[in-house]
Amino acid sequence: MKRLLLSVTAITLMAFQSCKKSDTPSALLNEQLDRKSNSEMLGILSTTTINVNPSTTLNAAFWTGVQTALASGPVDVIFDDGTYNVASTIAINNIGHTTNLLTLKTAVTEGGAIFTGSIATYLFFTSCKNIKVERLKFTGASSGYAMRMSNCIDFSLEKCFFVDLPSVAYGALGIHYPSTNRILVKNCTFENIGTTSSAHMIYCAYGVQRVSLIGNYFKNCAGSFVRFRGDLSDKGVVYDNDFISTGTYLTGFNPPFIEIPVFNDVNPGDEKMGTNFMITKNTFSYGTVGSQATRYNLVFHSSGYNPTGRTYLISTADAGLLSSGTILQKRSIMSGQLGLDGDAIRFGGNTNTNVQYNVIYRCWNAYGSTGPWTGLASIGTAINSTGLATTESAAIGYYP
Repeated sequence: MKRLLLSVTAITLMAFQSCKKSDTPSALLNEQLDRKSNSEMLGILSTTTINVNPSTTLNAAFWTGVQTALASGPVDVIFDDGTYNVASTIAINNIGHTTNLLTLKTAVTEGGAIFTGSIATYLFFTSCKNIKVERLKFTGASSGYAMRMSNCIDFSLEKCFFVDLPSVAYGALGIHYPSTNRILVKNCTFENIGTTSSAHMIYCAYGVQRVSLIGNYFKNCAGSFVRFRGDLSDKGVVYDNDFISTGTYLTGFNPPFIEIPVFNDVNPGDEKMGTNFMITKNTFSYGTVGSQATRYNLVFHSSGYNPTGRTYLISTADAGLLSSGTILQKRSIMSGQLGLDGDAIRFGGNTNTNVQYNVIYRCWNAYGSTGPWTGLASIGTAINSTGLATTESAAIGYYP
């Protein structure tokens, strides 16, 4: 594959190409200076435009040039339509500016820039901030995550496509680690993801905060569609999305839609569930074919040992109360043993088709644990259905 290494100089030249050309280089420079002067007079920073295509080498030198440009104002990296065959992960490390937005997008076409390949991860953001990814498409034989971010803040994905990714082991989109905060996934499409229960459409894990999923389309996944895993991953918003499991995907999967699990493989355990979630205005639809065993909208799940301060391995008697007791009895067990606040878990105003349970607690023995009870308990009546967001802007800003 032909590769073109872009230096900082080349990036600057491409930025100039986005402006109206004059007859001479000096005229072009004067035009640039005049435009910069006018922008500064208005208090507006001009946007640097960097055009890339499938032959562009998106290596560390390229992103260093982008970071340099961000010091002067917003930057748009515009991907030409075409197929980007990724032979090694595009690593974007420590990129971003507190006030100047970096946008990675196609010029116009939604899904026009297609990332594909037979590697673990196509696009990996680490310790980045104030970035928007828009209209890109991810498909093919990625074996880990198609796109992943770690320790990132103020990050949004809009109108992106994660489709036909049967080989991902963990997720189409991975959002990880405690410094990750204020992540927005809006108007994106996720469809036909994974072949085993370990694969998810969006995998949030290890203490992420304030992930908002707004207006997305989710259809057919081998594992739970959206996962907020352990280490108090918290303050998640799921608003106005479509969740569809046809029961015809691969061998007939109908997995839970949203899962908040912990996997405690040491004793005492080292993962705890978050408890602040707002889930409303979604459509949850299960097919009447395929497995009908796990048609759950929201699952709080424990595998393994108890962590310090939590009793996930509840007694059989408490499990009975959790499933069939009064609201007061359920909330007492939830708060006293599971660390779940029924008031803080807000769920309501959703539309269900062929759903068995809205909200459950599920417990499994694993890694050698020997708890007295395993199974599931319906806790939907003990969850708060008030104080829900009623507009998109309210949903995005629900957890300030």
